Amino acid sequence: MVLSLTTRTCEPGITVIEVSGRITLGRESGQIEASVLKALNEGVERLVIDMKDVTYIDSTGIGIIAYCFGKISQKGVRGAVAGAKGLVLDVFKLTRIDSVVQFYPDVDAACAALANSAQPNSSSAKPAPPA
Repeated sequence: MVLSLTTRTCEPGITVIEVSGRITLGRESGQIEASVLKALNEGVERLVIDMKDVTYIDSTGIGIIAYCFGKISQKGVRGAVAGAKGLVLDVFKLTRIDSVVQFYPDVDAACAALANSAQPNSSSAKPAPPA
């Protein structure tokens, strides 16, 4: 499946980048970085990367997501990953990215957590885990 992205708003101030397909080595994966940087440059306050339709991720994909969350953090923006499941979620756990990036089971849970958070992302501000 070819990688595709869609950007939408789930609540005022929360942008969702929906990713579907395979995040692997190749030119297509650069779309994720470009979409995140575009959102940050447009002044987004909170950002969710929805990965419910991602079927596979390799080390390049993990690197891209880690890089994006580094940029999100540098801008003081709150960020989260939603919907990662199966082998995709397992890779995030194996690489321990889940210890520095907030993961939620779906976009609704991520948006609710980010909407309830008043402070920008900092080392001491972490949203509550999903119930």
